[in-house]
Amino acid sequence: MKKNHLIIAAIASATLVSCSSEEFVGDFNPAVRPESGKTAEIIFSSVDKGLTRAELTGADAAEKLNNQFVLAGTKGTTPTTFVFDQYYAKWSENTANTTTTNSSNWEYVGLSPYGAGNTSISTLPANAVQSIKYWDYSAPQYDFAAYSLGKGTGTTPTYATASAIDKQTKSYTLIGSAEELSACYISDLVTAYNRDNVSDYGKVVTFNFRSIATKIRMAFYETIPGYAVKDILFYNAATGGTATTTPTLYTSTAVFPAGSGKLTVTFPTTGWANRTDPDYNKAHVAFAPASGSTTSSTLTFDALTDFATAERLEGTATTGWIGRTSNTATYPGGRKVADPNNSSNQIEHYKTVLPCEVGTNLLLRIKYTLVSIDGSGEDITVDNASAVVPAEFAKWQPNYAYTYIFKLSDMTNGSTGVDEHGNVVTGLTPITLNAVVVDDENGVQETITTVATPSITTYSEGEVVTADAEYKAGNIIYVVVNNGTSNETLTVGTNANLYTVTLEPSTDTGDIPAATAAQVISEESVKNALTNGTKDNEANPTTWTIKDANKWKLVVTKANTSLSAVTQIEAEDSPTGNAISVNGAKFTAGTAGTVYVFEFLTSLASDATKTYKVIKVATGS
Repeated sequence: MKKNHLIIAAIASATLVSCSSEEFVGDFNPAVRPESGKTAEIIFSSVDKGLTRAELTGADAAEKLNNQFVLAGTKGTTPTTFVFDQYYAKWSENTANTTTTNSSNWEYVGLSPYGAGNTSISTLPANAVQSIKYWDYSAPQYDFAAYSLGKGTGTTPTYATASAIDKQTKSYTLIGSAEELSACYISDLVTAYNRDNVSDYGKVVTFNFRSIATKIRMAFYETIPGYAVKDILFYNAATGGTATTTPTLYTSTAVFPAGSGKLTVTFPTTGWANRTDPDYNKAHVAFAPASGSTTSSTLTFDALTDFATAERLEGTATTGWIGRTSNTATYPGGRKVADPNNSSNQIEHYKTVLPCEVGTNLLLRIKYTLVSIDGSGEDITVDNASAVVPAEFAKWQPNYAYTYIFKLSDMTNGSTGVDEHGNVVTGLTPITLNAVVVDDENGVQETITTVATPSITTYSEGEVVTADAEYKAGNIIYVVVNNGTSNETLTVGTNANLYTVTLEPSTDTGDIPAATAAQVISEESVKNALTNGTKDNEANPTTWTIKDANKWKLVVTKANTSLSAVTQIEAEDSPTGNAISVNGAKFTAGTAGTVYVFEFLTSLASDATKTYKVIKVATGS
């Protein structure tokens, strides 16, 4: 998992946090704590004590913020009084402790207000000079908001334009091109209280800065018994179009900024009464394109690269094949490496977009070729295979990095051609989508979605793609089924079932190579076992057993007692710390090495169509 950076600035410990929603407010006094009722300087300082997962401090942190940021601070509740009206904080090397308001090379006293270059954002006079500020112990609270325009974009940098931070709501806007906006940093609101035996006064004011940009990438792997996959081509619309080598995700609504626009930053959940709410003081971001500007309904990536080698006898070429496990997936532009802590070895190739808290279904439509691994040279073309990532898992947050991994298996909504009546025949290989949200300052969101109709998405808090499987033992796994436009309501035992699956060799020897035995557990083989296998009890079956042509025994056991319907992903399981409303189900992953299969029935009639999803639990995490 890639680490993000905790930026600590001196006027506020400015942060980019890795996999954590923790904020750090120093537990010591930067200056002598005043006696009750007395004043002391308000200072903003860089500190090391108590930090978690910090990577950038001091000059390194300041460099990310272009050595400056803007803040507004108020005291009181309603109405509030400006204490810092669009103040400007500046980093200067080797100046720490030269004044009482500078403990870590950051200073605000004696500078011109940020409004000096843009007088419309400050109510202070144009010739005003920023002065020292002291804690007012008669005020019940202070609120601080801050942002940085970063280093801008281009050889001769250009920057987004900011509005004034509103005195009452602390909201503000940033206007510019998508590139200029992506260069900015924002912070959650910081509130200091002096009431009900709680006093934060006299402490360092700590801002957690994070990049406003969102990063997205995708990847592919396959688990199709007897075949390897090559030549994936992509469509950029739901119907029609030409399949090209350009990896593409598309949406039914245009959400990818392609020009310029306005980002509005708000703080909807504030105040003493809300301080235990997971959304307390969190910054929310909304983008609106500028008049005459555009947004796009497609997001294109670099060409696929870093392919796998030949598995057995699929052809004379030694490369060009799609990876065969989630952790060896084939990525556009480069593969995710196994060591997330070694940044020098990571190849990311993310595309940068802007946050989209509303969410939108992400769509994939592809064409690909199957090649037999038995040396016969047989190949099969699968066309118009598609998948949907539900909008609930595509609500892009600032500073998140999302990876959507598509898994091709032997159950699909793609077509291999037409029958003798000219009807398009679908089937064979569902692409399963792993939608993996990797490494954000607030957490990791990784999801796995089947490419089929409907698409089945599974999600578990934290990292999903491990070195040897998909999910970690003991984690809660959520399941969401999308019919292409909306999520299905799941009822356990009616339209939703959970099974465990084991694969056992027969007493015969030489049945099937151990290296490929794992591929026998697939969506299609489980469906076959449930349809044609021997039941342990005809009246009330809970276990199905079937032996394949290679004499391996597949045992499928119902596990519905572990599955329950849900209407939301709980806050403690969400990467953002906020509950996510969603129709679905959940279960807790068992011991390492367990393989589950989720079954969904599209109708309850006798000819009901069933869709399956294999879910593997890590054997070594």
